[in-house]
Amino acid sequence: MQAGYLFVTSFFMLMLASQFTYTPNVIAAPTLKFDKPSYTPFDKVTITITDSSYNKDSEKIDSVEVTLTGTSSSQKVTLRETSSNTGIFSKEIRLSPDLSKFPGDMEVRRDDGITASFRIDADNIITESVFIVYHEGVASFDKPSYGITDEAKVTVNDRDANRNPDVPDIMDVKIWSGTDPNGITLTLREVDSSSGVFEERLLFTMKDVSSGNRLMVSDGDVVSVRYTDNTLPQPAKLSADGIITLDVKDVVGTSVFGKQIPSTQRAPASEPILVDSFGETLTQISTYEQVLIQSEVVNMQNRKQPFAYIVQVKDSDGVTVSLSWLTAELPANDSLKVSQSWLPLTAGQYTIEIFVWEGIDKPTALSPTKIKNVQVLR
Repeated sequence: MQAGYLFVTSFFMLMLASQFTYTPNVIAAPTLKFDKPSYTPFDKVTITITDSSYNKDSEKIDSVEVTLTGTSSSQKVTLRETSSNTGIFSKEIRLSPDLSKFPGDMEVRRDDGITASFRIDADNIITESVFIVYHEGVASFDKPSYGITDEAKVTVNDRDANRNPDVPDIMDVKIWSGTDPNGITLTLREVDSSSGVFEERLLFTMKDVSSGNRLMVSDGDVVSVRYTDNTLPQPAKLSADGIITLDVKDVVGTSVFGKQIPSTQRAPASEPILVDSFGETLTQISTYEQVLIQSEVVNMQNRKQPFAYIVQVKDSDGVTVSLSWLTAELPANDSLKVSQSWLPLTAGQYTIEIFVWEGIDKPTALSPTKIKNVQVLR
């Protein structure tokens, strides 16, 4: 009887052991983290420690102490448990490049670093470090092109321009078009208190002058936004105050209004003809005979277009024997007959080349190059 009892007892114990496995209570290793991989000197920093062993009282908010060390300072900060019984401790501190000018808890400059140290016990410390950096801003429009009824969104993304992480900041940018190169100054507002992303809407007009957030444009205009960034990353040198950089960079974004006309189709020139001083077409040319090389330049745009009409004459060896030009301005959708004089001194074969540029010092072609071969007689 006793042997049977022992057998049954052992059997049931074996069955129980096969269904239930003992798992020891494993405590996760403490962790120390920053909320971002890097910061600007104007940022807010959140430090978080996860350590269940410091959750001393499950019904109360516990706290731990962390040491923050910068390039020129060190301080202790207290992290409070996010709520009772979580074992997660957090603290937010505000950085400042100059505590006398910008409110903050810790002074840092570009290229500094911050190290957080947390003592787990008498023998162990964990640390985590981050860098303080500047970024290059980006200016942009939300579309590659717009129509007259469209509303453009102008955006500048620059984390360093977030000077006050408690409230949205503002910044001014320059907006202009081909029709209105003076343009407007547009004030952009940060989309939230600490994003470093600034936006504002832009409207267009083809009749009225630019004002407010409305820009005067014509069909085919390039519309531009310029933001001057004075908080640049290395190798830009910091100024004496350690806040801005001595170097600045104009960050430009562009879009197009209406249908953009290719550059060489904006003011095309007709095939050149040779005329005399009375405007009569010449059928033959002789040496020492004054010749006018004439073309008609047509403005294909709904806006005025400055231009330079350039005439180059080469001999049969490709040597330039004459180079002349004139500058003028074409009204919108208008044309103009222009000419330059040439006095051939020797007989022979010559090549005439016609260029239409935005200006003598702006070699953007407004027309395909026109070429005419002529024979000069004795």
